[in-house]
Amino acid sequence: MHFNMEDVQELGNRSLDGASKLKTIQQEIETCKADLGSLKKDIDDLERIKHELQHMTMEYAVRSERLQQRIESDKLEKDKQDLNLQKQMDDTVVENDNLIKEQNKVNEELARLEEEKSELEKQLKVSASMPQQQWTFNGNIEQDGKPGVKFDGKPYIRYPIRGGSAVITFEDETVASKILDMEDHEVEVGECQLKIKAHPLKLPMLGDVEIQTRVYKYRILVSQIPKLIPAEQLLDKLELHFSKQRNSGGEVANVEMLEDSGNVVITFVAEGISENLTKKEFHQVELRGMNKSIPLKISPFVMGEIVNITIGEVVSKKSILFTGIPDVMDEEILQDVLEIYFQKPSNGGGEVDAFAYVPEGKSGIACFEADNGNEE
Repeated sequence: MHFNMEDVQELGNRSLDGASKLKTIQQEIETCKADLGSLKKDIDDLERIKHELQHMTMEYAVRSERLQQRIESDKLEKDKQDLNLQKQMDDTVVENDNLIKEQNKVNEELARLEEEKSELEKQLKVSASMPQQQWTFNGNIEQDGKPGVKFDGKPYIRYPIRGGSAVITFEDETVASKILDMEDHEVEVGECQLKIKAHPLKLPMLGDVEIQTRVYKYRILVSQIPKLIPAEQLLDKLELHFSKQRNSGGEVANVEMLEDSGNVVITFVAEGISENLTKKEFHQVELRGMNKSIPLKISPFVMGEIVNITIGEVVSKKSILFTGIPDVMDEEILQDVLEIYFQKPSNGGGEVDAFAYVPEGKSGIACFEADNGNEE
């Protein structure tokens, strides 16, 4: 075979073009390999991300389920609380209605008591602000236009004591005067000191008492009755005894026991029976079921009405009022501490005859009687 120069040149050019194409192809193959590696890496990354997303999705599903359960639980709890709250509100409404009814009852009772108080105030001729007093009257009753009766009144005074106060009565007037002059006292109680104040005790006293009395012609007073039988039975037996003519009695209209004294008032139908019975001071009364008769005192039944009274004021010579006593310990212990303090001569005190202490939040009454004929 023969080749000329042109053929050789053409073959050379073809050979050069094939090598170039091969190189290009090899380069493209390398590029594809690199792209393939990158794609594999991307695929691996996507798989990893896919697994992560699946894991997160499962976690979110679990959390979502738990959250839903919690929401439902909270809703049930809220519904339960709402029911309890509604029940409490209903109970409160019922209780409020009951309180309103109770308040209305109390107001009605207060109104009734106010009416009673008003009626009692109309009946009383002595000031209601005066402390309650009891008197024992000694004297003889005269009738038929003879001079009036003069009574000897023995006072019995009830003095109100407020909480945080005490009333101490000393045996010696000098001690009481000294304690009163000191005015402020400091009493040691443990590590504390009680600062209390002494005040003069001002007691209301009767001045003049004018009493109108009258004798009831149809009634007698039976006194000095021994407590041997029940009151009801006693009234029946007295009515039976004094209704008989052989016992100087007559038809009985009423028999009543005076609860404060235990005496009995007998009212007769006819006039003159009571006058005849009172001519004899003591009557022997036979009570059925007893072996002997009992002497009972028979007196005219006298009713008295205070028509005029004057009240004065006297300062107690032996008793002192102390105020400002705090409630710091047991009532009995504190009273003992105060009494011991005021009995000591070193504190200006002396022998204590009587002691009345009222703690804070309470109230009490101190009672005073005549002391051996003196004013206090």
